[in-house]
Amino acid sequence: MGLLRGVIMGRVLAILSLGVCLSISSWISLAEDLLPNFSRATLEARVVRIYDGDTIEVDLGPDHPRNLWEGVRLSRYERVRLLGIDAPELSTDPPEFYAREAKSLLLRLVSHRTVRLEVVSGNERDGYGRLLAYVYVEKRDGWVFVNGELVRRGAADLLFVGTERYAEYLRELWIEAVAARRGMWGRYPGVITVADIYADPLKYTLEGVTVTAEIAEVKTAWDGIHILCERNLRFFIPRERVGHFDETGLSAWLKSGTKITASGVLKWLPFVPIVELWGPLQVHALEPNCRP
Repeated sequence: MGLLRGVIMGRVLAILSLGVCLSISSWISLAEDLLPNFSRATLEARVVRIYDGDTIEVDLGPDHPRNLWEGVRLSRYERVRLLGIDAPELSTDPPEFYAREAKSLLLRLVSHRTVRLEVVSGNERDGYGRLLAYVYVEKRDGWVFVNGELVRRGAADLLFVGTERYAEYLRELWIEAVAARRGMWGRYPGVITVADIYADPLKYTLEGVTVTAEIAEVKTAWDGIHILCERNLRFFIPRERVGHFDETGLSAWLKSGTKITASGVLKWLPFVPIVELWGPLQVHALEPNCRP
């Protein structure tokens, strides 16, 4: 798909701009059945209401199929929760940051349009009875994978429950959005220090941040790579993502005394701030720079 090629080229250009020397060999390529494809969407419906950034109501029409498959009944009007994503909540008081913008984007993408719905066997409904689906809409330039577009623009986080056909594809779009600090991940722009985090911990918790810190120690453990920095800040590369960093040569430059600048979502272990790194794009610079 053109979108995937664009994402890959964006990764390469971004990595080449890092302050480290990296060997770009190959990126993880997904099999065709793991890439979104509107031809797998068997239901066609018209969007009649947008509830928030990840929930819509559709009209399947008077002649809609009564059963999607055995054990899964359909009504003419279905509330649909976009599968694999989680937009900021509008229902809280006040609404969560970027909730109105997420709904506005979804409105522009699908409001009163005919869409196709791809439902995954074994993960058809959530606990509220909403139909779970990947949603596609046709635009001038072709079909748009709506779930992915919301993630790519920083209008939604990831939420994987049950069988997720496009989990890896959505994860790569999420990495791109977080690294670029788009949408909901750009509430606090600029680069912050460890001192900034401790000065106002609640301000940055669960927010997208770009942090700069000096590496004190790098530990490889059963669950991944722990990059321990000044004042107990740590960056963490989950075990299943280590290969992505190895492929670029980036992991070899994670050493004591190196200054790292990276973007991610700030979380807390007990009394310890942590930023997870799911892809090389999240690392913007390592200093001192290596030389060819």
